[in-house]
Amino acid sequence: KKRRRKRAYARLVLDSCLQKGLFFCSAGVEQDENASLPSKLLLFGFGFFILISVSAYVANLAAFLTLSTTDSVSSMEGAVAAGMTICAHPAVK
Repeated sequence: KKRRRKRAYARLVLDSCLQKGLFFCSAGVEQDENASLPSKLLLFGFGFFILISVSAYVANLAAFLTLSTTDSVSSMEGAVAAGMTICAHPAVK
């Protein structure tokens, strides 16, 4: 009987944590409270994956935007004089 009670409490704690995690990962949109545990786990995993993906994208974008470059040119003549490679569509020739 004690083991059964412990399992019930563990299930309630897991269910509550998943519900709060889903609320956080889904930008505050309420989910179905009567959803099954596998459904909640799947939604939580997907939300966590999206959270990590967006965080990595924003970090990469911030690193790219703060990169200082000294190889800037203001005209095509300046690029040719500097010996830079110029990429263009073949129709531009």
